[in-house]
Amino acid sequence: MPRDGSGQYTYPPGTPGIPDTTIESAKYNGYIADIQQDLNLPRPIVAGGTGANSADGALVNVSGEKAAQLVTSYDTQVWFPGSFRSAAAAAGAPNGTSSFVGTAYINEALVNPPTNQNVVLEARDQNDTGYVPGRTYVREKKAGVWSAWTGGIYAAPFDALAYNGMQVNGGMEVSQEFGTSGVAVPMIASGSNNDKIIFDGWHLIVAGGGAGANLLGSSQGATDAGGYIFPARMQIHANTRGFIVGSTTDYCLVRELIEGFRVSRLQFGYSQALPVTISFHVNVARAGTMGLSLRNAGATRNITKTVSLNAGWNYKSVTFPGDTSGTWLTNNGIGLYVDFCLAAGSAELVPVDVWSSAIGFGPASGQANFLSGLNDVVLLTGVTVLPGTQAPTAAQSPLIMRPYDQELVTCQRYWRGDINFSIEFQATAASQNGSCTVTFNMRSAPTFTTSQIVPAVNVSAPAAVYSPVPSSIALLCTSGAAGRAYYYGNIRLDARL
Repeated sequence: MPRDGSGQYTYPPGTPGIPDTTIESAKYNGYIADIQQDLNLPRPIVAGGTGANSADGALVNVSGEKAAQLVTSYDTQVWFPGSFRSAAAAAGAPNGTSSFVGTAYINEALVNPPTNQNVVLEARDQNDTGYVPGRTYVREKKAGVWSAWTGGIYAAPFDALAYNGMQVNGGMEVSQEFGTSGVAVPMIASGSNNDKIIFDGWHLIVAGGGAGANLLGSSQGATDAGGYIFPARMQIHANTRGFIVGSTTDYCLVRELIEGFRVSRLQFGYSQALPVTISFHVNVARAGTMGLSLRNAGATRNITKTVSLNAGWNYKSVTFPGDTSGTWLTNNGIGLYVDFCLAAGSAELVPVDVWSSAIGFGPASGQANFLSGLNDVVLLTGVTVLPGTQAPTAAQSPLIMRPYDQELVTCQRYWRGDINFSIEFQATAASQNGSCTVTFNMRSAPTFTTSQIVPAVNVSAPAAVYSPVPSSIALLCTSGAAGRAYYYGNIRLDARL
């Protein structure tokens, strides 16, 4: 800067050029040296510069982001906010075979060099040819400590995620058998239980609770689940008396049974078993702790998680590690039990967060009784069961419910009601048979019941054979007399888990 302290440069002696005027070399050379030094100093931002002497310093000073940071080691990289890339076999990458691109987020004041104590990385696999734009992995650094990579789930649109969900009727809309009116499930003496399907895909299970009263389980109309609108919800209502935990073995559960074909992708029972994430909206009358459990069909493997609830609506997502042990059905049998525990005695409480052979429903630290009072109500909706560790946000969750018409088709794999049939034939004598065929594609060979048969006759089904392709039932009707015979009515097919 000027040596006179003025902050302003003036012409050196002899400039601009004046005839017959001597230039003072010392002053002139000093002036030129000042300019040379000034031009090589970082230019302040207010003077049109960046105030930095390096590209990284300039980014920090102007609050910029760094593009295409080349990463050779995810563990030692100095992370600036912005995009990054890495070649295959970069140290600390989500896997050792793929190249990645992604974004780094910095959750702290940025300095040069960055302190990198709080960083979030999102990396997309560029060699995952089965998916576009690739599977997404997430890693987080908090207070200087890195987490493991999580995710690896295709960053799909919401519609695709809806069909990736393993749950059945998670939006609680389909109730073919009972409508929205509900099913009364009696509370009974301790030592036995009462398991009733309350609508498609969902059971209400009562063990004990005090004889002489009941809970009412139903599928109801649209609900505002904490500000997020769902077409329907499950309602469990203590409509005659609260549930009483009178014995250590008493419990009350809401359960979904998921077919083995639907959960086979989790690869439970193998070393590469995947985690599974369950998200849901639940409304309870009082704050407390709820157990959420997974179990296999043989009741030899179980894991329970603790879910803390506030009074009113809650949105929760819970991730379970994959189970590398045990036997898990991957056919048309029960692949997975999902249990929401609403009350439980001490004998039904188990350690949390670990797979074991201990079968229970509530967390060892204690389970609240959410139905202890007369007219207590529990509401549940928006249930998703997704492979991996990523769940939708509360706002996204209504968007990944399958539409009603598609959910109905899924539910009809297990139960179909009020299928109309008619049989007409010309009988030459009494006791002759006529028949018709009802085609179905269900989980297994269904049992069937008839209703509203006109005239009332004996209807049988001697040919109900299951196969993975559409199968059929031949319905036979026996004529009462010679002449035209005409019969019609409804049947119901039941192949529920």
